[in-house]
Amino acid sequence: MVSNLKGFNQIDKRWIDKYIEMWEIPIKVSDLLKQYTGEILPLVKNPKDSRRTFANEFSEVDQKTLLNWLNNNKSLIVSDILKGRGKFSAEWMLVAQKIDDSARWTLKPMNYCLNFFGNGEIEITDRGNFKIGRITMQRKGGDGGRKTAQMLQFKINPAELFKE
Repeated sequence: MVSNLKGFNQIDKRWIDKYIEMWEIPIKVSDLLKQYTGEILPLVKNPKDSRRTFANEFSEVDQKTLLNWLNNNKSLIVSDILKGRGKFSAEWMLVAQKIDDSARWTLKPMNYCLNFFGNGEIEITDRGNFKIGRITMQRKGGDGGRKTAQMLQFKINPAELFKE
């Protein structure tokens, strides 16, 4: 459900350890991701935020390590976060949008959505997060300072499917 024109929705959120199990993330990459989410406090000097390390604060070598791992595992990541696995994996994506008194909806096959949201470059944004095509990967944040703010989340703008 989208309630505005730029309706970014969280599509997956878990602790890094759960993603390690799912994707067999190597220790070096998992440590960097834990620094990114704040499970491991920043090791860089003078971080923008004392609770975590932004992706653009890592060394060039560490940034390349993360980007290479994401590129090598892009299909698996996109499929898992959009479609899921097993007998309950999604075959379709339904997007409903209600703004004021008007409503609209679209139904797209999941393979279309995997390509639509997942195709594109993997990059580090100016704000220090990651983009995997049209998918944003970021530290969850918020939660009034609770530990759950340190989870990794993936977001999309499902309203973009109305443009297609």
